Amino acid sequence: MFTVVKVLNNNIVLALTDTQNEVVVFGTGIGFKKKKGDTLDESAVSKTFYSDQTSPLESQLAAIPTDILLLTEKIIHMGEEILNKKLGSSMLFSLSDHLTFSIQRHQEKMEYENPIVWEIPHLYFQEYQIGKKALKIIQKMMGISFEDTEASLIALHFVNAQIDGQSMGDTIKMTHLTKEIVKIIQNIFEMVLDKSSIDYSRFITHLRYFIVRQETNQPPQQMDDSLKELIQDRYMKSYACGLIIKEMLKREFNWNVTEDELVFLVIHIERITKKHQQNT
Repeated sequence: MFTVVKVLNNNIVLALTDTQNEVVVFGTGIGFKKKKGDTLDESAVSKTFYSDQTSPLESQLAAIPTDILLLTEKIIHMGEEILNKKLGSSMLFSLSDHLTFSIQRHQEKMEYENPIVWEIPHLYFQEYQIGKKALKIIQKMMGISFEDTEASLIALHFVNAQIDGQSMGDTIKMTHLTKEIVKIIQNIFEMVLDKSSIDYSRFITHLRYFIVRQETNQPPQQMDDSLKELIQDRYMKSYACGLIIKEMLKREFNWNVTEDELVFLVIHIERITKKHQQNT
């Protein structure tokens, strides 16, 4: 059951759950003729968002226009359908915050330079497609046309939302590091990987979780010693590539990549480079 705290418009309500948690509730006509203390028809609720901040939701929402909240909810819904997964509910606040600032910047003709935007289409192809679709939604709902660089910034929010507990700063660091690892692989194998392929997207996903495990000291699955030796012997070039990446991570971040983790990385390097050779 949801109890109304504040009606933001006919389709968005700030409410309390049974456990007294604040939540933003979306649903067609859900706020119509409702007032504080009323209960909401749960069958009319299409989406709920909880914040991960400690400050009250009402104060967080004060700076975000309701049309931006509606816009953000539509973009998140579209992104979840493309990724085929539910994203963290706090994304409503981080993405609507970003869009509020982007629209304000656009209206005031403020330039915003961030070199990372040029890497996003190559590293996160699927999320970048979400960003491009988001620009069409923004144009339709707000009448604002953004440059493609904005699609990259929106894409980063979708990358960030897929890893629990990760800040945007962590995601940007991970993006730079992913780029360096891909560069090492391409240099050693003398190839340019197809950034739009499903295999590449899967490889980047493996890299993301590999980096998160290094940052948080999470152990990987244990691997049988005889299997490790077999992979080292069979995939010599990929293993050498893995060692170079391991050395770079030690030098740059003082991370100690375990032998198990290295072998998992080698398997993924072997897979992505072999797939590329088969397709060319």
